[in-house]
Amino acid sequence: MLEIAVCEDTAAEGRVIAEYAEAFFEERGMEPGVYVFEDMDSLLDSGREYGLYLLDVMLPGTSGIQGADILRQRSVSPVIVFITSSLESAVEGYRVNAAGFLLKPITRELFDETMQRVAEQRLRCEKPVLPVVYNRMPLELSLDQVVFFESRLHRVYANLADQKTISIGQKLSWVQGKLEKYRGFLRCHQSYLVNLDHVRHLEDSCFVMDNGSMIPVSRNFYKESKQTYYRYRLK
Repeated sequence: MLEIAVCEDTAAEGRVIAEYAEAFFEERGMEPGVYVFEDMDSLLDSGREYGLYLLDVMLPGTSGIQGADILRQRSVSPVIVFITSSLESAVEGYRVNAAGFLLKPITRELFDETMQRVAEQRLRCEKPVLPVVYNRMPLELSLDQVVFFESRLHRVYANLADQKTISIGQKLSWVQGKLEKYRGFLRCHQSYLVNLDHVRHLEDSCFVMDNGSMIPVSRNFYKESKQTYYRYRLK
């Protein structure tokens, strides 16, 4: 589990940032534990060490910068992302080896963009893969490259973003079970499982994918597929 500390003196903003953090890491197959504090002293007094710190620069009492100095004395290379409404504050943040900066007002797009870089460079988060057998050889299939899975003639085919198609020796229900922890995959038909990150839009009876494929959405799956798709678009 990745434990995350959010320190933001405005309660509403703290909740939003916590929601963004939970969604970002859950979508990447991780189990984040997010703890929200409204001042730096409460965070420091908790006595816990966190894998990621999201700290507002301007806080009552001990500032985020001052708190970062203390955290660096307590542990080796804490991963700190500063939240600020001023670019000038970012300069001071570099002194304490900040992993990144979030400039207010924070949107989900901005948060994800910054956190993706921090995750790759400082948290060493690996991209999710699905272990499969292809041509009798084990293969780690990168899930972000899968546009959709299709069950055909008693085999499952993974259709990839580079236009390649590979056959894997498993049932679609097995694939679905393995992907349950990833919110981005949706069973929309008895024979199809789509990656919502590759959906261009939803029509009356199909998903139009970014590679031009049209994936049918069956009547039995339509209501749930529609709700799940639009919720995902609003992430």
